[in-house]
Formats: sequence, structure tokens, C-alpha cells
Amino acid sequence: MAALRLRGFRAAPGFLVVAGVLVAWELGSRTGLLPGSVFPSMVTTLGALAGLFQDPAFWTSFLQTIASWAIGVLIAAVAGVPIGMLLGRVTFLYNSSRLLIDFMRTIPSVAVIPLITLMFGATMEMKIILVVYGAFWPIMIQTAYGVRDTDRVLVDTARSYGLTGLRTARFVLAPSALPYLVTGMRISAVVGLLLAISSEILGSAPGIGLDMALAQTGGALTLTYAYVVFIGLLGVCVDFGLNKVSRAVLYWHPSVREETA
Repeated sequence: MAALRLRGFRAAPGFLVVAGVLVAWELGSRTGLLPGSVFPSMVTTLGALAGLFQDPAFWTSFLQTIASWAIGVLIAAVAGVPIGMLLGRVTFLYNSSRLLIDFMRTIPSVAVIPLITLMFGATMEMKIILVVYGAFWPIMIQTAYGVRDTDRVLVDTARSYGLTGLRTARFVLAPSALPYLVTGMRISAVVGLLLAISSEILGSAPGIGLDMALAQTGGALTLTYAYVVFIGLLGVCVDFGLNKVSRAVLYWHPSVREETA
């Protein structure tokens, strides 16, 4: 109970700030400080958001966005983890591929939307490929960093006990790289969500991003703001869930144990 009260006390300032912003938004729209042609009131925006929740078409678009995001991040993880472990383990491969990796990962993922759209059209496949492209690099690079940061004594000890390469990777390299991998997954998940929605807005792929763009094009200002609020809430939920998952996975890590204590 004491821990719950402490967490509630820590979260109280954040809720107060959010409540203050919402009140200021509503007061600004009612007093004319925020022009109605640009800023709809908070009450009408939340009403439009509630209306979206009752629309089956909205949930269909939402599932299309979430599906492309989840599939893309999963494919990026399946490809990025083994490649990252290989690059981290083999110094020659790591050094020889750094220039190419640095070049590829510095290309803004949004910049390749027109190219991927030309190749695959405004489809789910286009979104998934874009998410994979953006989410792959943080996972792969963080995994490689984690493997390279492994204590050499542990590797030498595993070798002295006759562990094979696969068993060394499983029992020595993977646990050592896990904190780095979790960080890479959190970055990739957020980047992937941004890219999924961006591809819907810029590439006209099906999803909530396309619905928001259509509402904006049609002059439905309140509905557009409702989509913006929902996308922001979705990002908060994703970050909160990833934080919980990372704490559960890294329960043994000193940083998590100290925070819990």
C-alpha cells in the first residue's frame, strides 16, 4: 500500500500539468485567446474523440495501423538481433561494415516513402517495409554494442569450459547484450509507430493517419484534432507498455533493482 501511495504521489504532478493544459485550452477557446478557426475547444474535441470510438470504421483503421507497426517491428527484431550479434562478435565484419551502416541509418526513413510507394503502392506491404527499415537499425546497432561490451573474462571463461559458439552466444553474449537490446527495441517501437502513421499520411496507406489526413483535407478541424489527441495517447500507451515490459525483462539488472528499492 505504501508503494502504491508513493507511486501515486510521484504521478500526481504529471496529472496536474495535463489537467492544467486542458483547462487552459478550454478557457482559451471560450475567451477568444485561441481563435476558433484554428483551435477548436477542448470539450468539442474530446466529444469528437468519443464519437470516433463508436465508429467501426475507426477501429478498422486502427487495427490496420497497429498490425503494420507490430509486424514491421517483429521482422526488424528477427533480422536485427542475429545480425547485430554477428557484427558484435566478429570485429572484422563490424569494422568493415561501419561505413555502409552509418550511411544507411542516417537516411531519414520518411525520405524513402516516395520510393517505397512507387515500388509497392499505398498498401500494407509498403507500411511494413518502411517500419522494418526504420526499426531495424536501432535493434541491430544496440545489439552489436551490447555484444562488444561483454566482459572478455566471461567469454574466455566460456571458452575454457569448452562451450560452443552457439552456447556462448546463448548463455554469455545474449544476457550481456540484453539491456542494450531492450533499449533498441524501445527506440525501434516508437520509431516504427511514427513511421507507420507517417506512411499513412504521406503515402496514403490505409490507417488512422490516412483518416486524419482526409479529415484535414475536408476541413473537419475538430475531427482532425481528435485524431491528433488519439495518436498522442497511443504513443503514451506504447511508451508506458514498453517501460513496463523492459522493467519486467530486466528485473535482475542493477538499475531496475535500485529503482525498485
